[in-house]
Amino acid sequence: MTEKEREQIALFRYGLIAPLLNGQVDPKSYFEELEGKVHSIPYYGERKIAVKTIKEWLLNYRRNGFEALKPKKRADRGNSRRLSPDDQDHILAIRKKFLHMPVSVFYEQLIQQGEITKKQISYSTINRLLKKHNLA
Repeated sequence: MTEKEREQIALFRYGLIAPLLNGQVDPKSYFEELEGKVHSIPYYGERKIAVKTIKEWLLNYRRNGFEALKPKKRADRGNSRRLSPDDQDHILAIRKKFLHMPVSVFYEQLIQQGEITKKQISYSTINRLLKKHNLA
């Protein structure tokens, strides 16, 4: 998700909570009006939004301002969920011995040697790991 998309989502969220912030509406009736309504949310598409979610946005905005309305970035971005750091180090050490080999052949070799299984770790996971460390 790009910064521009995060900004658009925050603007959408602000648009929903703005009447509450300005005191333009009665909160109870406003929440009843929004409950079950389908909204077109940037990046996410058509969604229903729970009243509890809107209350969270309002609270977050009051505590931390507009920045709090932006969706959070993934904490695990760029890290493999399939390979532990030890597994990654092991695969990278093997790869350094076989740099001449294409990645697809290297992947097949890992499977044949029993280092990984096809069901456990995909070719894409290995390819991403090797590209990240400039060993592809």
